[in-house]
Amino acid sequence: MSGHDRQRRSPDARVRILFVGNLLQADDGAGMHAFALCKSLCWPAGVELVDAGTGGVSLLPLFKQCQRIILVDAFLSPGHEGEIRQQCNVTADSLAGSDDLAHGGGIKGLLALVPLLVSPVPIIDLFAIGGGHFTSCSPTLSDGVARALPTLCRRLHGYVTEDLMPSGSGCR
Repeated sequence: MSGHDRQRRSPDARVRILFVGNLLQADDGAGMHAFALCKSLCWPAGVELVDAGTGGVSLLPLFKQCQRIILVDAFLSPGHEGEIRQQCNVTADSLAGSDDLAHGGGIKGLLALVPLLVSPVPIIDLFAIGGGHFTSCSPTLSDGVARALPTLCRRLHGYVTEDLMPSGSGCR
């Protein structure tokens, strides 16, 4: 059973952050490492952190009953390891034809299904970290990704607490 199946969804989640990745494929595990770091931060009520693992299309139910989804994932960086990218209002069309945020995963396919199977469609944002290698059976992150993960988590936290929910009260 994957992590998101074990999680109980919050009926009052305004923002659901899905951390995607495979810990056994080197830099592809960056999303899961980010999940571990983000769990220690103070998040406002209405924010739900979800270990989405390698769920693919089985993540579709998580796109329901929330206003915004934030996907946190790794991509094969044409630039440098640890490069952080943020894209707001992401759709399959906005990623179509672009290899910039690719690593062979199914984010584009998942995004293509959301408007067909989820109503109302939440706003979807993407926080991605560039990896240098996605080697099977390798649980070790590259140095650049490991160094950049705390920055990604701070940016994500700031985006949620300062831009999306600045009046969010309390911590959970």
